[in-house]
Amino acid sequence: MAVQYSLLEVFEMAENIESNGYDFYTQAADAIKDKTVKALFHDLAGKELQHKETFAKLREEFCSAVETHWVDPDGQAAAYLKATADNHVFNLEKDVSSLLASLQSAESALRLAIGFEKDTIAFFTALKQAVTGENREKVDLLIKEELDHIRILQDAVKQLKS
Repeated sequence: MAVQYSLLEVFEMAENIESNGYDFYTQAADAIKDKTVKALFHDLAGKELQHKETFAKLREEFCSAVETHWVDPDGQAAAYLKATADNHVFNLEKDVSSLLASLQSAESALRLAIGFEKDTIAFFTALKQAVTGENREKVDLLIKEELDHIRILQDAVKQLKS
């Protein structure tokens, strides 16, 4: 069975990931004792909301009523996207509180967040394959937004070590 994704659906998935990212960073900020990391996680929660708004604006700008769909005749790409989405780290069906409570340090919390952001980029990269032509460049805008989070988190790890 062929599976089709529109750019509209890609942006909606991105907006959902950003909402889940907001929820994650909010919970992480509540769980972390280190004041600097707590403040960073609150800041990143705010950035997740900004990204969601950005993606909503991009969706409005780029998505038309008539949208070309990408077809996946053997369903492999769709299966990969589903598996990635189901296991995405910002999937809040997982018990984030327990995960955060098990961390040994502020650095380990930051590294967990870096992993989450990397998974987000991997997810968006997979989604990029689900759209055609020039729409792939538009999905790149989503990826750029997430790369900034990794830079911020890596800078925080360096500051903790110094």
